[in-house]
Amino acid sequence: MSFRVNTQKSSCEEIEQALEKYSLTYTKLVFPENCYLLDSSFSESDLWKLRIYKDWKIYLQSISSQVPVHFFSDLSQVSPSKGEMKSPIRILDATAAPWGKTSQLASLYPDSEIFAFESSKVRCDKMLYNLQKQWIQTQGGSSLLNSESSPQWERRVTCIHDDIANIWKYITQEAYFDLILVDAPCSSEWSISLHDTKFLENWDISHVKKNYRRQKAICDSVVPYLKDAWEMIYCTCTLAPEENEAVVHYLLCHYPELTLDSVSTPKNKYIKTKAALSSFEWHPFKKEVSENCLRIIPSEYSEGFFIAKLLKTAL
Repeated sequence: MSFRVNTQKSSCEEIEQALEKYSLTYTKLVFPENCYLLDSSFSESDLWKLRIYKDWKIYLQSISSQVPVHFFSDLSQVSPSKGEMKSPIRILDATAAPWGKTSQLASLYPDSEIFAFESSKVRCDKMLYNLQKQWIQTQGGSSLLNSESSPQWERRVTCIHDDIANIWKYITQEAYFDLILVDAPCSSEWSISLHDTKFLENWDISHVKKNYRRQKAICDSVVPYLKDAWEMIYCTCTLAPEENEAVVHYLLCHYPELTLDSVSTPKNKYIKTKAALSSFEWHPFKKEVSENCLRIIPSEYSEGFFIAKLLKTAL
């Protein structure tokens, strides 16, 4: 069981004191930042009784899921300090639910303006409620939204209930965003287990093909809204090459303004990685894909993930 500290409400010191008070042994990871792993003798239910859980001071999120947003640039190194900025950093979370990465982005970029799209009304309402509980300022229609934010927090997320293909209705200006995250809906093949065949009962290759088409469409919708010299991260939690390397290959072929930046993680036993594939079946991928993209291998600590970081250059 892994989780991260909600730095909008708490600190690593407070969380560690609470865990030690209840004799919950843990490991603090160096990477991802603010990530903790409970000893295997404990489970999620052991956290439920803690005040830090009830007060949303920690957020349950897998290790692999916490990794992608850390590959965005450290904007403190390239942007003016707070108070001197003429406009906030603009971030697009193209497929936001289940919103773990949305709140992560709000924490990592506290002066940013985030637009989070979600096509399901129910999930969008839950996202608003969830972000509000974490003291992240939000806007968007929802009967679940309560006025509970603290005035000391200046973070803002605009939650939009609509398909990302309709982004033009909300953002009329192209090249609007500095950072774009596409945590794409996928076939979630990481969850296949030889000990539990339930997943395979409903699995079909048509799911992979459908997701491949949908993932390309999502990327096609958002690429025009990325500013020159800025970054887009594409990631999934599936193992299927059609939904990973093939999508990045498609982007490189159809958008000459996009290039890949290499991503890698510090070596440790909690995040096992390998390079992306150079080909699959009879389909070769561009050389840059295998040289720069990253696969996180499913393990006892984390699920499988695929991550690519794309940069947009002026033509």
